[in-house]
Amino acid sequence: MKLDKNRTPDDVYAGLPEEESVTALILRDLIRETLPHLREKLSWGAPFYHGRRSVCYVWPASVPWGKLESGVALGFSRADRLDHGGYLGTQGAGKKMGRHVFHAPEEIDVEYVVGLLRAAGANDQE
Repeated sequence: MKLDKNRTPDDVYAGLPEEESVTALILRDLIRETLPHLREKLSWGAPFYHGRRSVCYVWPASVPWGKLESGVALGFSRADRLDHGGYLGTQGAGKKMGRHVFHAPEEIDVEYVVGLLRAAGANDQE
């Protein structure tokens, strides 16, 4: 996937390979339903969701600079402030970011993910 400044999040989701598409769209729907006030925009070619600051993102493996070999990652910009019990692998500067990689839609624990999203949304309001 080439970085194109004119692409929209809809373009990214529409262009995903089949093995990533369903998982990514489920995660997108969960974010939109749980935190409808967040703005969706592309950063580094992947959909990020912003309130007062960056809250979370959906990073498919087909977006190359995410260093993800397969699957779709749901990441949180301030994972260090979430009580996730190791569910999110930490990454990024100062290990503040964290993500969980899903390789199939069946792996998504909707109740748990919604809880993380709500907590991340609450942290964004602080």
